[in-house]
Amino acid sequence: MAGAVNLLSSPPIRFSLPPCGSPGARAVFPRPTPHMSLGRRIVAQSVIALMLAVPSLAQDTTVARPLAAQDTSNGAVQFETRAELEAQQKDAEAQHRTSEAWLLRNRLQNGDFQEGDRIVLVLHGSPSAADTLIVRAGRVLQLPRMADLQLQGVLRSELNAKVTAHLAEYLKDPTSRATPLLRIGVLGHVGRPGYYYTPADVLLSDAIMRAGGPAGDADLTKIEIRRGSDVIWSHSDARTALTDGLSLDRLHLRAGDEIDVGGRSVRPWATVLQVSLALLTLGLAFARYR
Repeated sequence: MAGAVNLLSSPPIRFSLPPCGSPGARAVFPRPTPHMSLGRRIVAQSVIALMLAVPSLAQDTTVARPLAAQDTSNGAVQFETRAELEAQQKDAEAQHRTSEAWLLRNRLQNGDFQEGDRIVLVLHGSPSAADTLIVRAGRVLQLPRMADLQLQGVLRSELNAKVTAHLAEYLKDPTSRATPLLRIGVLGHVGRPGYYYTPADVLLSDAIMRAGGPAGDADLTKIEIRRGSDVIWSHSDARTALTDGLSLDRLHLRAGDEIDVGGRSVRPWATVLQVSLALLTLGLAFARYR
């Protein structure tokens, strides 16, 4: 169809969705603006790099790098395949990185999709350019006038093949493109803390910028990523992810995970001054009446 839109042919930064629960919290897909998207990405990376560089001047620490750098040289981020994840799991287990091995094992067994995830489906030849579908209870995707599509155990890298095979049962030679969105919390010291639907292949730095960017008192060496009450990526891991340009998919994030940006330690100088003056006054009074 001439008016069909291929959502994955443009940089993922084009997606701009309001926090969940806000009025009109629906997926909005503006027209492709690759030059603007590139500029926003450059600004985001520059801000992150500058804020990371400042604390590093004051300390010389060696950060463990359990995560491999992501190759973005071709201008597009690819979702990780099952074979790649299996290889990473073996490597993590061999090096006793138990937390990362658990994340990988859980992802391989259960897949990437959770209830409430959104998938933007572009079907060439359809009257509508794009439809936003929601993953329902039981991890199923409901398609109009078709049987439900089971997504239990399906990875993001397998989604397009899975959807195309399902459509082929009802349509002749379907051509489609499915873009997964996941609901991620960006909390702490950011401009607009909240939960956002974002493409899974955006960089961690871009996810933070979507929430208004780091606040004035933010400390990007104190970012941690949580799943419920568990910390799945520590401060040092998150810093590695920022500097290496890793995506949410590469960090094995799923719906409901939270990115918490910590703040700088602020000394209460006013209180210190008051206490100091009080002690000085007491000392002078004691010396006077000896």
